Amino acid sequence: MAVKKQSFMNGVLIIMISQVLIKIFGFIYRVIITNFPQFADEGNSYYGSGFQVYTLLLAIATTGIPNTISKLVSEKMAIGDKRGAHKIFRTAMCVFSLIAIIFSLGLFFGSGFISTCILKNPGVKYTLMALSPAIIFVAMSAVLRGYFVGMQNMMEYSKAQVLEQIINSIFSVIFVVMLLDSSPEIMAAGSTLATTVAASSAFIYLLIYYNKNKKDIWNEMKRSEKFALDSTKKIAKKLISYAIPISLGSVVVALSGVIDLVTVMDGLQKFGYDIVTANEKFGILLGKVDILNAVPLSINVAFSVALVPFISAAIAKKNKKEAINKINYSLKISALIALPCAVGLCILAAPIFKLLFPNAPEGAPLLQIQCWMIIFSVIAQTLYGSLQGLGKIYVPGVCLAVGAIVKYILNVIFVPIYGEVVPAVTTVIYNFIACSLAFFCLFKVLRKKPNLKELFLKPIIATIAMAFVTIWVSKMLVYINLSNTINTVITILSAIIAYMIFIVMFRVLKEDEIRQLPYGNKICKVLNKVKKI
Repeated sequence: MAVKKQSFMNGVLIIMISQVLIKIFGFIYRVIITNFPQFADEGNSYYGSGFQVYTLLLAIATTGIPNTISKLVSEKMAIGDKRGAHKIFRTAMCVFSLIAIIFSLGLFFGSGFISTCILKNPGVKYTLMALSPAIIFVAMSAVLRGYFVGMQNMMEYSKAQVLEQIINSIFSVIFVVMLLDSSPEIMAAGSTLATTVAASSAFIYLLIYYNKNKKDIWNEMKRSEKFALDSTKKIAKKLISYAIPISLGSVVVALSGVIDLVTVMDGLQKFGYDIVTANEKFGILLGKVDILNAVPLSINVAFSVALVPFISAAIAKKNKKEAINKINYSLKISALIALPCAVGLCILAAPIFKLLFPNAPEGAPLLQIQCWMIIFSVIAQTLYGSLQGLGKIYVPGVCLAVGAIVKYILNVIFVPIYGEVVPAVTTVIYNFIACSLAFFCLFKVLRKKPNLKELFLKPIIATIAMAFVTIWVSKMLVYINLSNTINTVITILSAIIAYMIFIVMFRVLKEDEIRQLPYGNKICKVLNKVKKI
């Protein structure tokens, strides 16, 4: 079959590499446009505000699609019902395309009302209008992605995302440069117009790949076992009944961002800032702190994406032990990703800001606070994917909703008193609450006690050791009197190397766990040689 399957860890690696590339390209273009004085923090506020609303509508209209389809398709594929899997795909394309068109039109024609009456920030209108067509293309791409992931083919899903981000990055910068003589709100709209261009390009790529392999897909369907096909109406109901709870988590996450838009902008003005200064302060959070925190989240998202179809398939085959092993392994890797990223950003916040935003370096203290949300958010991603794979599709959304309610209350009370530091703190609290609840629910469903020492204690010890090395290296480099760029790069590289050494020294990963990694056998051979030396 042309649509090839990948193993669990190969699937994870493919998605992880694509997500890293996506964030690198996204990171670069956001740094570039932020350093234009005409755009800077104010432009980031309009850009980020529009994107938060767009993300909320996108979450409602499309976010549950890939996981819903991958779950249902993987269950059909696990029992050999390839005809049923394909009918799910075709029905989903019709249903979700129609829903996306409705939301797209609603965003375009409602942009003025949303920006003026809800956000109290009229300049966001143009960004919302520029983003509205993207919802349609994202929805259709999501159906295709879910179909491929459900067949455990992560490659095309990942290629399309990388292509989308490359196009988005290039055109974002081009459109901003073309509009440098315009106001920040128009430049922000131009930058977000690139999202629509990129989303349409990704859909065209996936459609070409599907059409190229359509003949092989149909031939396999003819050779597969015969099952009674559900009616289109029944499939449509099942898709919506799964998509709503699965997307609930993403909706709440997006709603949390909108909560910040409404409560923070209003609170900052009550705190004493005018509308321009409030946009600048909020732009630091949206355009700098958030994009730095997003990098480790993008690395780990591979596990949440890959876990759903693999766990669903394992449960469909009544192999609960395999599902539990995958969950525990993924949680440990998530901890190994999250802990050093949070600690590193906290220690190196100021030099990183000076390195990346030389023309707008304000905001490092906010990063030092908000970076701790990485730990809870990264681990929660894996928890949510595990719960969805186990069929507990409402649980992630409920956990996130509880955290979002607490965040809203704290923002309303404290932003007018203490200013822009409050949303950084409440973001950490929100993620901590959601992660803790999801962790408790997952192991209650599994009916097993978590091995906290194995999952988290060893990664924490390795991270603490890395932190001491990072602080020591950064202090030593000060005496050499090198530039901030060289100091920061050397310190980061030293931290990475030290962390890898401590993982081996403290035996954080067992040999069988290392072997599960891509190229795990080769890694074990190298480590065994080092031990002998």
